[in-house]
Amino acid sequence: MNSEHIHIPSIFNDVVGPVMRGPSSSHSAAALRIGKICRELMLGHPGRVAVSYDSRDALATTHESQGSDMGMKGGLLGFDPDDERLLDPEPYLLEAGIHVTFRIEETDCNMPNLYLVQMDNGKQQMEVHAISTGGGMIEVIRINGIKVSIKGDRQMELSLGEDGQKRVIPPLLPTPGLEQIKLPFDSCGQMMQYNKQRNLQAWELAVAYESAFGGKNEQQVLQMMKELYQVMRSSIDAGMSGTQFEDRIYGAQSGAYIKSMEAGGLAGGETVHRITLYVSAIMEVKSSMGVIVAAPTAGSCGTFPGAVLGVADAHGLDEDQVVKALLAGSLAGLFIATASTFSAEICGCQAECGSGAGMAAAAITALMGGSVEQCMAASSLALQNSLGMICDPIAARVEAPCLGKNVSSALNALVCANMALAGYDHLIPLDEVIETMDRVGRSLPHELRCTALGGLATTASARELEKKLKNSKNRSQHPNEG
Repeated sequence: MNSEHIHIPSIFNDVVGPVMRGPSSSHSAAALRIGKICRELMLGHPGRVAVSYDSRDALATTHESQGSDMGMKGGLLGFDPDDERLLDPEPYLLEAGIHVTFRIEETDCNMPNLYLVQMDNGKQQMEVHAISTGGGMIEVIRINGIKVSIKGDRQMELSLGEDGQKRVIPPLLPTPGLEQIKLPFDSCGQMMQYNKQRNLQAWELAVAYESAFGGKNEQQVLQMMKELYQVMRSSIDAGMSGTQFEDRIYGAQSGAYIKSMEAGGLAGGETVHRITLYVSAIMEVKSSMGVIVAAPTAGSCGTFPGAVLGVADAHGLDEDQVVKALLAGSLAGLFIATASTFSAEICGCQAECGSGAGMAAAAITALMGGSVEQCMAASSLALQNSLGMICDPIAARVEAPCLGKNVSSALNALVCANMALAGYDHLIPLDEVIETMDRVGRSLPHELRCTALGGLATTASARELEKKLKNSKNRSQHPNEG
């Protein structure tokens, strides 16, 4: 593969991560990364910044509620995606002399998740076109009308602007790629062929891939996943302890589930209960601006970790087993990132919760001692069950029906792992299912791809809830008015 002409995904760049705050990785974290690059282009002094969203794009209806505006402000300030100051960046913008405005307009660009950024600090002007590509990944595609390709995966030096100064854009992603990347495989079919004479376990294949991508050894790869696992565990603990946050649809609900479970009023065994509870806890932390791992996205952050850790705890498995299972599940995510997308704006929620289910199914199968073939069969089954899943966020928030979709996707993963372990025939190879997901997703109407213009988002009850949320927010921002 030629890394100069094609994006090569990494487990820690594209599939599991970033560690972040905010409701949406493709909005909050991506906007922050775009803002950081804009800051570097203006040599740390963005000045007056105008951010435009296309009126036909999902960002036109979701930029405020899903954190694009917040992320952009944080990036212009140089914050990291998990910085606590993201909850209220306004004082820091004022102190830094950065003035940011947002507007919706007609543009000639027909691409999803497009950010048009104009900056002027009195000494220099800059216009940047950038896109979010899903899961927090981005690409700057134009600077002052000149075509570029900046993805944050390596350091880049640019000679731009009238001042003649070079701009050094540092890498933004956890794993910068090697200059020459020669992958052992980039599809499920190729991986199976690669493993014929090696007989590696799924987690070892993930290590082989990541080592080829970024030059890390086995212990380094395991340590990176261990650190992400610890964030996932902390998110579950925080959610189960109860979250406080005013501006959201759902209040803390995990406590009520625990009470009902302990009272024996719920159907299902310990594994089902743990998965439901863990997924709910993570989603509540996300919705209260706590720290989570986007895996593969923030909108689907509960599915993969909640399912895997739920099964592991129900079966008394240790940290080392879970870390290796998370790597095994990430293989399925790599193949999705290579051949399709994690962006709901492009392929609906099947690309987010569906992908999370495919990853979780492979990981659970690995946890239970399944073979590589069984892991990929489980992933295929889970993704098959997710085809056509729309993205219709109520009140343009990443909360409902997102919570239910995350829980049901995690349980889909559990069932499919059991089916694969029991020898059910998945019939369609994973690579073909991913291709189908991409084709189906791109054929979904615009209204059903995270725009809040279709599905449940347009019901009378959803519209009424949206009004209440807006009125409540206005009252909190202007308590003395009215």
